[in-house]
Amino acid sequence: MLQYVIGYNMNIDRITIEDVARRAGYSRATISRVINNDRRVKPSTMKRVRAAIDELGYVPNVIASALSGGKTRTVGILLPDLSSPYYSNLLEGIDRVAIERNYHIVLKTKHSTRSVLELLETRQVDGLIIRHSRDPEDDLSLLNRLQSQGIPFIFIGKPSIDDGAYAIMVDNVGGAREMAHHFVEHGFRTILFISGRSENLDSRDRGYGFRLGLAERHFDMNNLHTLEGDFSRECGYEIAGRFLAEHRVDAVFAANDRMALGVLLYCHEQGMRVPDDIAVAGFDDAFFSEYLWPPLTTVRQPMHEIGTVAMENMILAIEGTKVSTSRIILPTKLMKRKSCGCSFDHFGARLQDQSHQ
Repeated sequence: MLQYVIGYNMNIDRITIEDVARRAGYSRATISRVINNDRRVKPSTMKRVRAAIDELGYVPNVIASALSGGKTRTVGILLPDLSSPYYSNLLEGIDRVAIERNYHIVLKTKHSTRSVLELLETRQVDGLIIRHSRDPEDDLSLLNRLQSQGIPFIFIGKPSIDDGAYAIMVDNVGGAREMAHHFVEHGFRTILFISGRSENLDSRDRGYGFRLGLAERHFDMNNLHTLEGDFSRECGYEIAGRFLAEHRVDAVFAANDRMALGVLLYCHEQGMRVPDDIAVAGFDDAFFSEYLWPPLTTVRQPMHEIGTVAMENMILAIEGTKVSTSRIILPTKLMKRKSCGCSFDHFGARLQDQSHQ
């Protein structure tokens, strides 16, 4: 059996689309439509052709198809890096849709610019899903290349280029605004907000939403302190040590959960009780947030849904269907946990969340 499998695999490249057509009893055009997941093909025909493909071990040559004007059924995913767990749910959502629609994904980071350009130049991808860069000039350079080659693209997050580029975003303003309302409801009178870098678009929106929400609740803005961070745990720890050593505040809102984690670590080391002495909250609902002690109050981004919506819209663009809008904004959810003083049931909350999946 093992020898048969090895010998069989060695001959896969000899199987052609014409071989599949003869085995299934359909034309080459029909086989091609099945491979491209054309929804006009009857389910019975689809089933018979796929059975022939599996039986023969046919593997479509997507590169040759692309070079001849066809589709590779492959989408490139371009992320700033892979070190952040922030992207795991996003990729799961993208991958789920890819599997359902018989597409493939190629994952690249912005540290591998040359290989990304090679994918575009050799037409190895039909489209690109991009998490925006910290540098707008990088996005603009890539955008120009994509547009010149007619390759569709979708941004994850607010694009740094405001020219109608398609984007799947979350309501950063609304999420931070809701956190501000929650802080005022708790009676916090002095607040520290730790932002991300000034050029970061998400951080800007979160800062704007937080200030807006406080103003709406008639908070004394003289009691809001803002310091710039870089979204890292180390930065949250350093800012907490530098500021809290000399200032008394009721609550800290960090623009992401990793900086909030840094604040929590500093408070624990200094014997500051959270939330009795100081409340702490973040943004993202990273995988670890629920399991900290105390569990972290935060704003949840629907990362899995962002991934599915991005991939679904990318496929529409690839297949020539006009996307209804260039901006899709998905809602966030305030996750109230113990770090701000709210009660929280680990298992009850988890069961409730799963009931909506």
